[in-house]
Amino acid sequence: FMIPNKIDNLLSVVRCTCCGAQNWKQLGDVIVCFDCNSTIDIIDGALNFLDSEMSSKFRIAETENVSDHPYDGNAKELIKKASDADGLVLDCGSGYKTDVFDNVIQLEIVNYPNVDVLAVNQNLPFADESFDVVFSADVLEHVDDPFLSALEIFRVLKPGGHLYVDIPFLQGEHGYPNHYFNATREGLLRLFPRMNKIAHHVPISGHPIFALRHIIDVYRTGLPPEIANQFLDMSLNRLLSLSDL
Repeated sequence: FMIPNKIDNLLSVVRCTCCGAQNWKQLGDVIVCFDCNSTIDIIDGALNFLDSEMSSKFRIAETENVSDHPYDGNAKELIKKASDADGLVLDCGSGYKTDVFDNVIQLEIVNYPNVDVLAVNQNLPFADESFDVVFSADVLEHVDDPFLSALEIFRVLKPGGHLYVDIPFLQGEHGYPNHYFNATREGLLRLFPRMNKIAHHVPISGHPIFALRHIIDVYRTGLPPEIANQFLDMSLNRLLSLSDL
């Protein structure tokens, strides 16, 4: 069972996928829509909207990979501001986190211990304009339709609310279990054209030198050992002089 404050916050924003109503009550290990009598299972504390049809439609695959991204200072500040104003935060693709908050709804496709809702980004089970803040950290590159996901995020965000998005540009392919898209700054603005941009920031981990290091390392591992050693002994001047390749 979920803690009372968290389930109350959840039921205040979750909408019925059958009739669209928000008239819920928890009965044991399910929540029941009193308008149409449909039920949603609670699995290890998480509301489960991720049935086999949804998983197939949006290409959700089983994975043992663990996405683990702690909340940074910016996220924690937004969580506190929302809490002070009795507002709700949606962590849309939370991954595994050790930090949980009564006012932060953590949504995922994998049922980590901290997850409150199992659902896909492309079809969020929440009413319009439900959240004061939405996080999307290291998620949109892993969904098969980031534009649809962006529309859903914008739909559930309150007017004047805060959106905090982190998406890679110079980053090698990596899967949780899939990796579909990277985005430039202009690409990110294209995903959310109706948002008023406050700030754009590239963290240290997103600087080009780290992408270059990753590319070199992947290239090295694909070479025969003797060639790999010759490659590693090359100077940057020598590497840049190979314009005929």
